[in-house]
Amino acid sequence: MALMSVNGAAGRVRLRGVSKTASGTVAGAKRQATVDHILTLARRSVLQNGLDLTMDQLAEVTGVSRRTLFRLFETREKLLGAAFEAGMTGYLRGLPTYTAGDPDDWLRNTCDTAHRMNSTIGPGFFELASRRNLPADLASAERRRRSDFRGAMADIAATVWRTAGGVGPPPVALVTTVAAHLSPHFTAALVVDAAHDWQAAADLAYRAISAALAAELTA
Repeated sequence: MALMSVNGAAGRVRLRGVSKTASGTVAGAKRQATVDHILTLARRSVLQNGLDLTMDQLAEVTGVSRRTLFRLFETREKLLGAAFEAGMTGYLRGLPTYTAGDPDDWLRNTCDTAHRMNSTIGPGFFELASRRNLPADLASAERRRRSDFRGAMADIAATVWRTAGGVGPPPVALVTTVAAHLSPHFTAALVVDAAHDWQAAADLAYRAISAALAAELTA
């Protein structure tokens, strides 16, 4: 949701976009594996090609018949919404969790991991993030993605602040710096506009977050 990476497992989650037949009453690892397979391939194709793929095209990409796709997801929009939700689940699981050790190393690793995942995102993500006329199911998926992303960035900022000796909740300026510099839009700006790679984006993000932290600690 990738923010939604095209890589990584969708996760064994009961996705809101999947119909009750798929997510509730039909049990079994084989069915869940089929759903995961569909969501991964659908997400990858949509991210690279845009949101206007038809159900016929999605059936071809996933190797699953249109009839099966409609049975599992009911509508094209619910399929795409579930695919983006699965992508966001994978993204959140991919972010490093701080447990012990040098918090500076963890922050560097977090910046590297976020921008590496961001680098796999294609034009479909930016279409999802920028369009104002999304169908209801896709609009709902995008609202959840933004909420989940902001929550993850707030958690990262809180960890940065706490491990540096900060007291209370992290300052708004630090949370904003983390969110802006770990955003897929920041990765894209470095790659497209500045002609650098995701590693450069990660390095700039690390330096910006570290500088913001130092400024807030001495404020």
